[in-house]
Amino acid sequence: MLINTHSTNQSFMFGQTLANKEDSQDLIFTLPFAQSASKDSVFAETLTLDSMQNQPQNNIEIRENLGLLGRIQKAEQAPKILGFPVDEEGYLTATFNNAAGIPESFRIHSETIMDIMKDPLVIEYLGITIKDPTNRRAQLSTSEDLVNYFQATYTRLQEIMGDNLQTETGFFTKEQLDSMPQAFVTRDGSFGGEIKEVYNKNKWDAKSMEEGTFDMRKSYSSIIGLEPKAHQLIPDDYSLENPYWSPEKYLDKNGNLSQGGLLAFATWHNSLTYEADFCTQAYYDVKEGKMSIEEYIKQYAEGEFVEKSQQKSHQWIAKNNIAFASWLKDKGFSEKDLNEMKREDFENLNDNFLDLLSAHHDLQEEEKYAELRQIFFDPEAFLLQLFATDETLDPDLLDLPDSLFEEIERKRALEDERYQPKKKEKETLTQKVKNAGAALAKVEQFLKTA
Repeated sequence: MLINTHSTNQSFMFGQTLANKEDSQDLIFTLPFAQSASKDSVFAETLTLDSMQNQPQNNIEIRENLGLLGRIQKAEQAPKILGFPVDEEGYLTATFNNAAGIPESFRIHSETIMDIMKDPLVIEYLGITIKDPTNRRAQLSTSEDLVNYFQATYTRLQEIMGDNLQTETGFFTKEQLDSMPQAFVTRDGSFGGEIKEVYNKNKWDAKSMEEGTFDMRKSYSSIIGLEPKAHQLIPDDYSLENPYWSPEKYLDKNGNLSQGGLLAFATWHNSLTYEADFCTQAYYDVKEGKMSIEEYIKQYAEGEFVEKSQQKSHQWIAKNNIAFASWLKDKGFSEKDLNEMKREDFENLNDNFLDLLSAHHDLQEEEKYAELRQIFFDPEAFLLQLFATDETLDPDLLDLPDSLFEEIERKRALEDERYQPKKKEKETLTQKVKNAGAALAKVEQFLKTA
């Protein structure tokens, strides 16, 4: 029989209750300040009747006789986070672990909780701030939210890791971490959804080298976000140097990661997921014929799955991504070409396209100005001067698309002697700039008519 005074406003005298000793030989009373009972937590001190020779008459006498008054006062004054006590080192106590169904060896530091609760969250690769991505990260505002969030993460880890989740020392060596599943993908993109694939170390390294947390893979589908987003479970070197989940609180002097650190990372990393639910579910919907590419592009560009205050920023990025894919297609690059391309070359192509779009905007403004004042305007001369003087534009990238395509054509000819390389006429700078602008205009027109 367990009496927990936290759940009731009724006060009682321990002496009165102890009169019922005969009811149970294993009777335990939870002191009034405890939120849940735990034999191992100083914040949930318990009194076992079998250890008591004489029956005290009141709870004050119990405290004095057992010398607990100092510890009780200290526990009652202990700092809390969302109602859960925090120990002297800043870790949540067993009170939280018991509530969340997490073994007490999985010690979670309060700084990790604060990091997850921090607002706003900066998504570096987008360069935008998401103040309240309700569908994208946990909204920890109550003790129940905190318990449910960590409980769900631990349950998923158990499901995927199995016995590997337990360690005698309480810490994982690098070798142990490398032998464990590194990431997984679900059908609907959510952390708790139906698992479609689990990545081991070798496969995840190969995938993350191409994908990265804030990076685009070299394929048309990934440029427009249409690919399954993986949930990372094991921190890599970059994550261990990232201060935003307080990794230093979970590493021993040899650099081994604690059990609590593994859970803290998985929980924190899950809170960073951006638009993964929509893009991942759409990927499988398209693959299974439940959604067309056109439908996806329209929804991706509109960004209704993004917080309303961020939709304009998302729409601008999404339209540029779609236009970039269209521009690459017009240049003659196949999906295979992109997959085999060096990452540096691919990134330079993207930079070149963005430079051309920026120049196209300036060109349009100058053309309007010249037309309004009815003065002569030479677009080629203007653009040459722009690329020569504007430090944000890189003139060295202007010939990159043509040189890369020529290299691909030479490779195709070597692989197949019957293949005749395609010849392309050299474009002027004005044509290059206007072609980039036309790619974006096609996207705008599609979205208006789709």
